[in-house]
Amino acid sequence: MKKTVIAAICIVLAFVVNGCLKTRDKAINQFEEEELRPVSSILLTEEDARKLNEKLQVHLYFSNEDGTRLVREIRYVDMNEAKQGTEQLASLLVKELVKGSSNTTLKPTIPEGAALRSPVKVENRTAIVDMTEEFVDNHPGGKEAEEMTIFSIVNTLTELKDIEKVKFQINGKTQNEFKGGFRFDNEFPRNEALIDRRKSETVIPEDEYEETGAYENYEEEILE
Repeated sequence: MKKTVIAAICIVLAFVVNGCLKTRDKAINQFEEEELRPVSSILLTEEDARKLNEKLQVHLYFSNEDGTRLVREIRYVDMNEAKQGTEQLASLLVKELVKGSSNTTLKPTIPEGAALRSPVKVENRTAIVDMTEEFVDNHPGGKEAEEMTIFSIVNTLTELKDIEKVKFQINGKTQNEFKGGFRFDNEFPRNEALIDRRKSETVIPEDEYEETGAYENYEEEILE
């Protein structure tokens, strides 16, 4: 009798221990899943995924609030247009800069009314950016403001692997000075010192998406 009772108790204990172990394993697995899961995730339909593959992630640079540093903004542009070549993509990036940032914490760097006069040309790894006269006429001036304007374009375009420097023209002609703070007939290399690397903004228009594999797929061809 005692042996039967002991055996029954052992069987009950085995079930209890087994149940506890399963509960523990389930809790551990749930914890690991939560640890590995991104803070924010996006559930995509097939249509959403298709649209994502048609976008290329690019980096634009706008001024911070006090006009002393450049902040990177991540934006998405049409992949088919970007694939038309470095000059086409460079022109597209300048036009995006002209639109300004959609983030209220960042300031525009291109004067109001200014526009890209002709498509960007790339010669010997130097991008030639021809802007309309409003680029100079409507600029407020001041060394820091001029610096933000010049290097927002320079640092944006030198994100492309085929561009190392940028040269500016106004209405198709080289101009000696910008607004008095900078020589404007130079070829400007990238200026990493102006970038605030503690901040990076992602601004996604309504018809675009926060996450895409397009950038990684196309990165080796154009960007880096």
